[in-house]
Amino acid sequence: MIKKRHLAILLIVLMIYSFVGPMSVEAAPKISSDSTLGSLKQTLKELQKKEQDNRNKKQKTQSEINANKNRQKAAQNELMQTQLEMTSVEEQIEHTNEEIVKLKSEIENLLILYQKLENENIYVSYVTGASSMTELIMRMDAINQLTDYNEQKLDSLELMIKNNEKLGKRLDAYQVKLDKKIEEYEAINEELGDALAELEEGAITIKDEIKNMQTLIKNYEAMGCKDDQLLSVCVNVSDNAGWLKPVPKGKITSLYGYRVSPTAGASSNHKGIDIGVSEGTPVYPTANGVVGAIVERSSCGGNMLYIWVTVKGKQYTTVFMHLKSFAVKVGDKVSVNTVVAYSGGGKSTASKYGGYDRCTTGAHLHYGLASGGWYGSSKSTPLGSFNSHTMNPPGYPGLYQWFYSR
Repeated sequence: MIKKRHLAILLIVLMIYSFVGPMSVEAAPKISSDSTLGSLKQTLKELQKKEQDNRNKKQKTQSEINANKNRQKAAQNELMQTQLEMTSVEEQIEHTNEEIVKLKSEIENLLILYQKLENENIYVSYVTGASSMTELIMRMDAINQLTDYNEQKLDSLELMIKNNEKLGKRLDAYQVKLDKKIEEYEAINEELGDALAELEEGAITIKDEIKNMQTLIKNYEAMGCKDDQLLSVCVNVSDNAGWLKPVPKGKITSLYGYRVSPTAGASSNHKGIDIGVSEGTPVYPTANGVVGAIVERSSCGGNMLYIWVTVKGKQYTTVFMHLKSFAVKVGDKVSVNTVVAYSGGGKSTASKYGGYDRCTTGAHLHYGLASGGWYGSSKSTPLGSFNSHTMNPPGYPGLYQWFYSR
């Protein structure tokens, strides 16, 4: 009986474990095993190498831009030469038209003379008035030569006009071709310029990321975090049950995904949503977290703030762009009620108003969300890999719709 009782108790314990055990594991936050101070230091080394690689790419891209500018300059010189040739042709045509007017006048006078000669029989008198046969032939030949000369002159000028018109058409077509070529070069140059700008932003971002990473490492070391200790345990930032909005009220002015870029005028993949708010509007975190990175005065994005959070056990990186100013620093623990920044994007930052941010046309807040990257995990560094991990932020109305609460 005792053995059966022990066996029953053992079965009951196993059954309880089979239910309770998995529930406990599932409820625990899913923190990446490499989210440690040691992994952060390894990520720092990777970023430093990436910065050097990026410098090499930048130099290569700049060389391509320089070569393309030379091709563009040659095309522009060719266009100027064509314009000079067209000006010369236009002058020739104008001169020819003046000659045609003169010739027409001469021909009209000659016709009048011929008519007068025929009516008054002066022509016969002139011819028959010759004193010899030789003079008669000469007089008749002179009249014929005069007539032939005028006809040849007219034919020559008409041919010249036709040739000039053809030449003018060819030059017009050539100029159209050159204009198109110039546009192609400018488009290529703009594309290369954008690529360089991205690399420059990347270089700035990498430098900022290295700076932020170094600051974080110092902060974590000051907290007493060990290299092999999970940062989630060391920093002790609570999990979030859901998302809030970054501002109490706003209008959605651009959605996540492909759109016509308001600055480039071409299709682009928008990695977040734009919220129309006036400059100086307080910006809040969308979940409790830690300020992971700050980028200042980027040429495309302006002042940018990255916050790492955990929502329902999953790691995310949030970003706020086109900010007028910051209210926090890297490493700060923030709650959903913390003012972390103030919105910009308008006259204070936009390049169209003399500012430094070329990727904004008016006051608004860009909010982006990406999976991974919490505490600088090397699997998804928040700045270097943010765009490839973005997702559509949940809980927002449609395009041009308003929301009135967080």
